[in-house]
Amino acid sequence: MFSFFRKEKPGDFLAFLKEGNDAFGPGPSYTQAKPPIEASGGGIEVQEAIGGLPPELEEAAVLYANGKIGETATLLNRYILDHHDNRDPLPWYMLFDLYELSDQSAPFEDAAVDFAVKFERSPPTWTPRDRPKSVTPPPPLMSYGEKFGSLERVKQNRFFQEAAHAPYVRLDVSKTLAPDEETASAILKDIVRLHEMRKPVELIGGPGFAVRLDAARQGDRLTESGWFLLLAVLQLLGKEDDFENAAVDYAVAFEVSPPSYTQPRPLPSKNNSVMESPASPTPDTAFKLSGQIGPGSEAQFNELKKYARGRQQVEIDLSQVIRIDFSVVGLLLETLINISSSGGKILFKEGNELVNTLLHIVGASQFAVVLGRTRA
Repeated sequence: MFSFFRKEKPGDFLAFLKEGNDAFGPGPSYTQAKPPIEASGGGIEVQEAIGGLPPELEEAAVLYANGKIGETATLLNRYILDHHDNRDPLPWYMLFDLYELSDQSAPFEDAAVDFAVKFERSPPTWTPRDRPKSVTPPPPLMSYGEKFGSLERVKQNRFFQEAAHAPYVRLDVSKTLAPDEETASAILKDIVRLHEMRKPVELIGGPGFAVRLDAARQGDRLTESGWFLLLAVLQLLGKEDDFENAAVDYAVAFEVSPPSYTQPRPLPSKNNSVMESPASPTPDTAFKLSGQIGPGSEAQFNELKKYARGRQQVEIDLSQVIRIDFSVVGLLLETLINISSSGGKILFKEGNELVNTLLHIVGASQFAVVLGRTRA
């Protein structure tokens, strides 16, 4: 990290404002989810994953996408308790899938008893999916909004507790505009602290954030902390030439020596968290995604695009997908747009309800039909 991060900064950080923001705002409005369809020949049902989700269920899907297993279970259980008259089984199926995917058989069985009493029908059976033998937990994630307020301060404490034991961390600045002094100082302080902890940093939305910061610089709207943040972001992105140009401009503006560039710490291999080489599908089978779809999953998306070439119907089997990390949503949508623009009609099937809900929240259902898993 460049040397001026070591010097004392003038002034204290401003007091954090109490904003009262929710962790996740309500998502788009959908029509109410359809009830399960009983097959005429027995106990098999296929549920169509659509519709008018309450914001609590959308929040649960986002929490799960960020690897927050305990928080997701707590939210779903609380929703079920608070809506005891609700006859929609979707929150129950989300909870069952969560327990299966996280190997929690005891709470699954407890929920199954409650489900049978409430709905007067047989509950889903325990059918854990095959998964990679070695799955690493997702890296800690710190997300920033337009301002740095009380919500970010609460998340910050938990983030650094988790970061202490993680091989690398993620900072999400995709929703951060050109920041004011307080916000720039807070983000910069986090980056410096991570540097001192010797933690590699994956910067989600970093290129766009750098563009916004640079536009503010050219418009003479950056404070000194904003300048430092721009340089730190360019360094984390490995953009040495852009860093050097901005460093010279900083030196001229503040009449100091320009800071020097150092290479960012490399991110560790993420191959343990995903299954990188999906089996090549035969012409008559669906394409299978598998494992935890997260950073490092580009190979699976590339294989999917190859599979989709020349096909009018593209079926994607999600039965072996444990989780889709929120950080790869953009790559997923880019892949779907690519396939759809080439004339392919896309169908997702057999995904767990947490993944299906995420697909709807992020707009994947604009390009694909999303069907829920078949349950015995």
